[in-house]
Amino acid sequence: MIVSTATMADLPQLLELVAEYQSEGEEFEAQPENINREYLTEILENDRLGLVFIGRTSSGIPVGFLLMYLTPSTLEADRVPTILDMFVRPSQREKGFGRQLFDHAIRWARKEKFAHIDCPVENMNMVAQYLFDYYKADSSGRILYSIDLTKE
Repeated sequence: MIVSTATMADLPQLLELVAEYQSEGEEFEAQPENINREYLTEILENDRLGLVFIGRTSSGIPVGFLLMYLTPSTLEADRVPTILDMFVRPSQREKGFGRQLFDHAIRWARKEKFAHIDCPVENMNMVAQYLFDYYKADSSGRILYSIDLTKE
C-alpha cells in the first residue's frame, strides 16, 4: 500500500471512503456529502487542525484513511497528534493496510518531534485495541465521556 498525506486533489476519493466509514457505524448516521465535503476541506486546507493520510493499492485504488487531529494541550504547550478515525474498506481488511496507515502516522509524528500520539478507542472496538496492543501502547488511565446534547 502507498500512504500519502491527502490534499484537496484527493477529496473525491476521501468522500467515498468517509461515506463507507459512516455507513458502517451503528451509533451515528451517515452525513450528507456536502457536510462531509465542508468538514474535510477545512482539515485539508488547515494543517494546524490535522492531517488525513490516504492509503492506496499499488494500482492507485483507495483502500483506507487515517485522520489525525492536532489537539491543543495546555499542559504540553503544544499540539498532540490524536487519531480518532481510521478506516480500511471491508474487502481490504486483514491485509495489513490498517497497520501500514498507523505506521505512517507514527513515522510522521516522530519526524515532527512529537512525544506521543493519543488514540481514544471505544470499549467495544476490540480490533483497534488489538492494534494498539501490538504497538505496546499504554492505556493512559483516562476515561473519555461523551455528553449527548440532543437529549434533555
